[in-house]
Amino acid sequence: MKRLLYPCLIILSFFLTQCTNSSRRPLSLDQTEIEITDEKSLFFNGQAAYDSLIKHIDTSSKFSEFYSLEYSDGMQNNRTARGKMNNKKSIVKLELEETYVKGIQINSVYYFSGDFMFFAKQQIKDFNKENNGFMEVFSYFGDKKKVIFSASKIANTEEDLELKNSVICRKTDFSASEALNIVNQKGPYETRFQGGMETETLKFIIVGTKNSTQSYQSAIAYNRDFPLAEMLVKNEGLNLNKLLRIDFTRVTEQNGFSYQGLTGIKLINE
Repeated sequence: MKRLLYPCLIILSFFLTQCTNSSRRPLSLDQTEIEITDEKSLFFNGQAAYDSLIKHIDTSSKFSEFYSLEYSDGMQNNRTARGKMNNKKSIVKLELEETYVKGIQINSVYYFSGDFMFFAKQQIKDFNKENNGFMEVFSYFGDKKKVIFSASKIANTEEDLELKNSVICRKTDFSASEALNIVNQKGPYETRFQGGMETETLKFIIVGTKNSTQSYQSAIAYNRDFPLAEMLVKNEGLNLNKLLRIDFTRVTEQNGFSYQGLTGIKLINE
């Protein structure tokens, strides 16, 4: 499991120096005018512009939503990503959801203005801990991807975490690279053919990566409308690890059962 951001959440090191304007850059989304939020109870000078843009991204209906395949590793830990993009297909919000069999959930969210990640937040829920199992840390970013401010909070329950005020903590960096890899089917989340499986009613093609140290795989239901998928599964031994491009949709049946349904498949020449 990747390194969690516990140090910032447990060691709450306070500082008094505010960030200067020289470390920040103007924020915009397609030159949209954003109403500035209330200046009360802000941590640093200029935070209102950041928070107004975050609120606009969260609440505006002008952005289209997208989601990634759902992946599981060899120990059945799960991860998936989703987000929002503007009419230029630029990502404005990206969210990574991770669920671990040991009872830990991690949700990381990243906000973008163009190619600039200006805000990120991570929330950790450890259901095995009796005390301080619910944690949150967030950071604002300025020029050159430098953290200009971080704050965190920790609580015994999810409800208490929502009610608590955040306190200044050690500057905490974030990277959206793993979430981007999941969305783009890149790196350890490449959609290479790994085999097939069947249930009583559905056939699935399995894609992902597999090696001695890690394995991330995803199952997508298919039917006879996709002869390439049928051919790959029928000749599994000859086609293992061939790189594919997968298009899909999420399907929920009347009984509540949900799965990923194939809408497009392409063999990538390497």
